[in-house]
Amino acid sequence: MKLFRKNSTSIGGDAIAEKIAKKIIDRQRTLANYLNRKTRNISGKLWMAILIIFCAAFGCYCTFLLIRALG
Repeated sequence: MKLFRKNSTSIGGDAIAEKIAKKIIDRQRTLANYLNRKTRNISGKLWMAILIIFCAAFGCYCTFLLIRALG
């Protein structure tokens, strides 16, 4: 019976999965560095204003959807 025997292909699969994960992490890091360079000159006050506008816009939209669904 081969119920508890370890499959030899799973070891190779782990190595491939690690390589894929490393490539994904490298691309994420590259994109994060790029976005950080692009937004380096934006001040904290401007970020706060953008956040407030974003939250207000989506809050209004959600309120609109609720009123529309009830009415």
